[in-house]
Amino acid sequence: MSLYRVDKKELSVALFLTDGVVHEGVVFLSPFSPARAGRQTLLEVFREREPFFPFRDNSESFALVNKNAITHARYVEAEEEELALGEELSVRIVFFGGEVLQGKIRLAMPEGQNRLQDHVNAAPGFFPLEGGEYRYIVNGALIREIAPQR
Repeated sequence: MSLYRVDKKELSVALFLTDGVVHEGVVFLSPFSPARAGRQTLLEVFREREPFFPFRDNSESFALVNKNAITHARYVEAEEEELALGEELSVRIVFFGGEVLQGKIRLAMPEGQNRLQDHVNAAPGFFPLEGGEYRYIVNGALIREIAPQR
């Protein structure tokens, strides 16, 4: 055990990979966010510059997972997680390979740039999607198409 060890919070997630494999397990979140007060969020993990992050699956196997191989991650909303401000828009996302995901995004863009196109083009790789009882982190680089829903 190291003197410099920081206890991490475990967040249960399902990782949906580009090859169709789904990994269920936990991602480790820091007690300190690099960008704001409070705990690190799953979105912050996905937006970190490093391409790999630690993951432990439900069989207790540990691996480093490449974020670029993940189409989306599903999790139950953490209590302390804040929702983004902005106009809510229902969307339908189709990934390469044909998988479909539906939910709501928040268009938190400057006035005059609050279209769906502006949002997905400005998102730094990964963005959040609200889907009923679940939250998702979506890899924008692996979306084949996204459309607003009524």
